[in-house]
Formats: sequence, structure tokens, C-alpha cells
Amino acid sequence: MTDEPQHVTKILILAANPKGTAPLRIDEEVREIEEGLRRSRHRDRFVVKYKSAARPRDVQRAMLDEKPQVVHFCGHGQGEKGLVLEDESGKPKLVSTAALASLFELFAGQVDCVLLNACYSEVQAQAIAQHINSVIGMNQSIGDRAAIEFAVSFYDALGAGEKVGFAFRLGCNVMQLQGIAEDQTPILIEGISKERSRIFISYKRGVEPDEQVALEIFRSLSQDHDVFIDQTMPVGTRWAERIETEICQSDFLITLLSAKSVHSEMVRAEIEMAHQRSKSQEKPMILPIRIGYRDPFAYPLSEYLNGINWAFWDSPADTDRLVEELRQAIAGQPLSIGTDASKRELTDAVDLVEQGFPFPAAQMESPEGTMDAESQFYVVRSGDSTALTAILRKGVTITIKAPRQMGKSSLLIRIIDAAMRSEKQVVFLDFQLLDQPTLADADTFFRQFCHEVTNQLELENRVEEYWQRQVSNVQRCTDYLQYVLKQLQTPLLLAMDEVDRMFDTTFGSDFFSMLRSWHNKRALPMAKVWKNLDLALVTATEPYHLIANLNQSPFNVGEVITLADFTLEQIAELNRKHGDCFTDSQAQQLMDWLSGHPYLVRKALYLVASAQLTVTELFARAIDDRGPFGDHLRYHLFRINDRQDLIAGLRQVIGQQTCVDQRVLRLLSAAGLVYRDSQVVLPRCRLYAEYFRERLHG
Repeated sequence: MTDEPQHVTKILILAANPKGTAPLRIDEEVREIEEGLRRSRHRDRFVVKYKSAARPRDVQRAMLDEKPQVVHFCGHGQGEKGLVLEDESGKPKLVSTAALASLFELFAGQVDCVLLNACYSEVQAQAIAQHINSVIGMNQSIGDRAAIEFAVSFYDALGAGEKVGFAFRLGCNVMQLQGIAEDQTPILIEGISKERSRIFISYKRGVEPDEQVALEIFRSLSQDHDVFIDQTMPVGTRWAERIETEICQSDFLITLLSAKSVHSEMVRAEIEMAHQRSKSQEKPMILPIRIGYRDPFAYPLSEYLNGINWAFWDSPADTDRLVEELRQAIAGQPLSIGTDASKRELTDAVDLVEQGFPFPAAQMESPEGTMDAESQFYVVRSGDSTALTAILRKGVTITIKAPRQMGKSSLLIRIIDAAMRSEKQVVFLDFQLLDQPTLADADTFFRQFCHEVTNQLELENRVEEYWQRQVSNVQRCTDYLQYVLKQLQTPLLLAMDEVDRMFDTTFGSDFFSMLRSWHNKRALPMAKVWKNLDLALVTATEPYHLIANLNQSPFNVGEVITLADFTLEQIAELNRKHGDCFTDSQAQQLMDWLSGHPYLVRKALYLVASAQLTVTELFARAIDDRGPFGDHLRYHLFRINDRQDLIAGLRQVIGQQTCVDQRVLRLLSAAGLVYRDSQVVLPRCRLYAEYFRERLHG
């Protein structure tokens, strides 16, 4: 997995200590600023560029070349006369206040903060503040020690993720703590120039009223902020790359959620990306707007959105109010729907706080997402009876293997339902929700694993006690689960979805060998408690290629179920449940296009049965970006956008029916885009072949 790009703040330090002026400890000031940022929590988000002996031309060039967000000047000031730089011979060169103000007016679009760490620089600060959001100057002479202490603490605060106002106050406070009687010398001027935020609007295109509301929000907020909506992209733009870039650079993601958009793969992908970035970078902040939608959010949107505030739009009469509410949210106020009571009143839900994975009866009927265990549209396949029979026994291990959107999670739901009916307790762990810091550190992962098991079972949490033991993480986790099993009166099912994410971690083999050891413990006469543990694993990746020692794999023991695409007979059965909206010949044509792809077959039948389009229109617009499968196809293109290895591999499959790189083949197969047929590798279906041939080959 590639690292996500981070937003970096560039600090340009300009220093001038000309010949004949009082010597300053400039190098010490710069060194301590850099050292403080290097040890800071957000050190990867700051870059310091230092220009000494600054001449007027040097300042201009540095501003052009470095494009800084923060400009720091350390040197001498002469009040109303200006700041002192150097001339070509190193002698003092006075730069006027008006010239400095004009310079920063030119760069107002990129510079957020200016710090003039020079005596009597308040006059210049006032002038520059006409164009820059935050400017700090000195209202009188300031000593070297005070200037250094202030600057170092100021940047320490920025490095810790604090705002300029807090950083300024911390810089003044450090002088008080050090007994330096100059804490009233720095002055902060801010708020004269209105701060513009970067905003991304996420919505389902071509759906009303979503699109109209999105455009109204765009027009209104664009007056004061830099707002991105996909309709502003020129023809020919590499849209997938542009969308990812815009989300990564945004301060806010406004997402419009209606009965149709909550099932959009692209909308969900945009929310997931924003959620993951906000956990590591603290932005973008997600602002969810329910567009006439009162149902509880289904999983996994519930995990991303239930814990934050919402807004609600019900009719065009609400638009002006909504825009004003968004303005206030961007300014720092919370959206209006934030308490459990207000959310419950809107959704008529029983308990949103505890609603996570959609257990039976919690999921609405739709062609997208995980299906209800009782859904009449569920197609029973050969592996279902094997799994549902196995889960009625004690001490079973079940593995479900299939590419993306084959119905793995829906089968897991039915297994969970059967386990609960047989009075087993269930812990559901979705590895899709694990963030990168957790997957990067073994101690964090195993500890969090145990915390989550404890929380879902509502047991006394003794994780930290077990983590004091001087043994490996695997042994701690095993000992802790044994403690958990001893507390329970009934068998326990650990249901784990998306375990593929562990294959690329440095400790994945340790985790899977631990699961295999738990499976093996059931056979030991002295470890009877382990017979009360069931394991259900869901993977989209063929694990045999990734686990060298098969004796340490949990995927080749117990019941291993591989889900297949729908047969023509199963499509015919599903067609009957949709009112025979396809003729037999049209059903065969659907098979020719989709090769029995479970999700796409259900979507096609749903769209025609609900009269959203005709069969003729469905086939005619099959590979259009705004056609019946457009959202799904765009999602796949978006996911491989920044992976040139995957793009090259998919081109090779389409053009040559092979894929030389086995790692790439594994990833494309797991995504459900390709499959191996004997000695050749083929696109999963005609729909994918035609769409990606056109998009990837121009």
C-alpha cells in the first residue's frame, strides 16, 4: 500500500545581520527552531528553509522558489522606517513598510502567517496584516534571549498541531516562566484577512435533489472559500487523481447522503479516504448532510458517521438555512444534530451509539452492501449449507474465500445469525476499519484486538494487566483470550472480515499462526476451554501464496468455502424474484456481459425491476461513466488510480491475457477485476474488459 501524501507547511526563515549592526544569535535561533520541529508530534508536516544574509532580491526569489506558508524574519527593525536587510556588499539596506506590504500582497494566496522577530516591527506587522491572516511583530526593542525563547516555543506549538493564536500565547508564556520581562513585547494581529478553507463536496452525480443541493452549496460557499466539486473539472482531467488530491488537501469534506447516495461506492470511498486522513492529519473534517434521509446509516458508514454531528435538509426551503449552518461549521461551530437524542429523533433508531455491524434486521433491503440474513433476494450457493451446518457445532473454523463483492460478508451475516440462534456469543472484527498506525505496530494491533473483544462482550477489561507480562504479543493475546473464554457461559464466535489487510503487515504471519494455534488447542485434553471458540475468517486473497508454512495457516483447516459467480440458473431464479423483468434471452445477454458477477447481476435486476431504466438502456449504457454501472466502474478506476503497477498489470491482462507480476495478479484478483483460467489470465467479465480497455488505453 502506498503512503498517502501529507499536507506540508513550509517555513521560510529570512535572516539579516548586516555589517556594522549589533550582532544577533541568528544561527542559534534557527537551530533551536529546527530541533524543536524535528522532535514534534507532526514533524513530517513541516519543512524549514533558511536564507541568511538576505538581500531584497533574495527575499523575492525565496518566496517564488519555496512558496512558503509561514515567513519568519529575524534581524533588525527601525520602526516606521522599515526592516533592515543587506545590500550587495553586506551593508545595511533599509526596506520600507510600504514595500514589505506590497510584497506580501502579491503572495497573499499562499502565505498564512508572518513572524517579524525584529525590534520595533509592529508598524510593518500592521501593514502586512492587511493581506495576511496572522502577523506577529514587536512593539519595542526585544533582546536576543527573549526573541529566541519566543520563536522556539511558538514553533513547538505549531509542531504539536496547535493554531497560531495558541502558539503566540505559548511564546509569551515561556518568557514569563523564564523570568524575562519582555512578554508584552510581541503582538499578534489576525482576522483582518478572511481565512479561506479548502472544501470538497461529495455527492452522487445525476441524482436529484442531491446534485442541485450540491451546486447551491458550491455557489454559496465559493464566495469565501476554495470549493471543489467534480463538475468544475475540465474535459480530459485525470479525474481519479484529481479527486484524491483534492480530498488530501481539503480542510472539510461536505458529503450529501440520500437514499441513493448512501449506496454509492464512490461516495463511500471519498468518506473512507477523508476518515483515514483525518485520523492521521486531523483533517479534512467530515460534515455529513442528510438529504431527506432518515434511516440509520448502514455499516460501514455507521462507523464513520454515527460518532460525529450531522445536518439535515428536507426541501428547497431548507437550503439557505443549511448553507448558513455550513458557514458556521467551517468557522468552528458544530453541526446541529449532535446528541444521541437528536439523532434518535431524526432516524427513529433504537440506539445509534451501539449500532455498528448490521446484525439481522438492521440492514435495509437494497442491491448494494451486505444482505440481511432473512433477505428473500439472497441466492443460496453450495457453500452456504456447509457453513451453516458447521457453525451449529462447537469448536469450528470456517474460511470464506472470494474476490470483492461476491457475497462473502452476506454469508458471514448468515453464519453470525445462525450462531446467535444457537445461543453462541459473537464478536465481529472488521479489519477494513483498522488505521495505518495500528497496522504498522504489532503491540498496538494485538492490544487493540484484545480491547475490542473485551468491549463487545462487556467483560471486565484486564488488557493492561496482561500486557505487563514479559512474553510475546502473541502469547499475551492468547493468554488474554483464554481468560475471556473462561468468563463466558456459552461458546464464542470470533467473526473476522477483511483479514486480507494483515497480509501486508510485518506481523501478519504471527497473527495467522496464532489463530492456527487456537484452532489446534481444541484437540488438547488439558485445554477444554478452547473447544468453546469458533473462528470465521473472510478473505479476498488466496492465502496459500502468502503464508510460507501451511502448518501455521488457519486457512487450510476446518471448513474452507470458495464462493463462485452466479450460474445462469441462479440468475434465472433471481430474475423470477424480481418479477421476470428480463426475458430468457436477455438473461443470457446479462450473463454474457457480467459473467454472473453477484453484485452487478443484482444491481441490473434491481434497476430494471424498479423501472429506473429499460433492459435496452442498461446494455446500451453499460460502460458509460454515468450509466447503470458507472459508480461501480469509477470506484475501481479510482482505487487503482495511484498504482501504476496495477494499471500496467490490468493492461497486460486485457491486451495479452497474462500478468507476469504475481503480486499484482493477487491484488487484481482480490479486487475482483481479473481471474486465472488455466494458463491465461482474463478480465473478470466483458463489462470490465470493455470499460478498462477504453479508459486505460485511451
